Amino acid sequence: QVCFIGRSNVGKSSLIRALFSLAPEVEVRVSKTPGHTKKMNFFKVGKYFTLVDMPGYGYHAPQDFVEMVEAYLQERRNLKRTFLLVDGVVGLQKTDNIAVEMLEEFGIPYVMVLTKIDRASRGVLLKNVLEIQEFVKENTQGCFPQLFLVSSVEFSGVHLLRCFVAHVTGNLPTVEAS
Repeated sequence: QVCFIGRSNVGKSSLIRALFSLAPEVEVRVSKTPGHTKKMNFFKVGKYFTLVDMPGYGYHAPQDFVEMVEAYLQERRNLKRTFLLVDGVVGLQKTDNIAVEMLEEFGIPYVMVLTKIDRASRGVLLKNVLEIQEFVKENTQGCFPQLFLVSSVEFSGVHLLRCFVAHVTGNLPTVEAS
């Protein structure tokens, strides 16, 4: 399993839809209103792995968010990677730090994904990337060192992230350089 977690309105559903646009069984509804995902949604991706779309935290989070997510994260032995989505326009927020602390406390390997990069100016994007890289270096143990930058609208970075998901789920063997 892989799961996607992030603040409400970070673009989780849009990214999942873009990532799995070639997998018709992953039918994700995207809403204009933040906090639309209230429960964990499980999608079987072919016979390969299961994708879990978590409800957003922060603004409009479901009341049972902490209990639901903590229980899932602590009990899933087959969870290969968690993808923590951060808004490229606003960068890391206090609520994101709480998610990081939870993932670190449970010893869960995770990857940070910067979403909505098409909406951020180059200066803002660079500032946020550098801040996140510094934060990861100083404050994390379980975070994959590479930050993924994606746009669900322009599809930038989506292919690379798709390959990474395939790799961590064992569906994309690494090729030795000759």
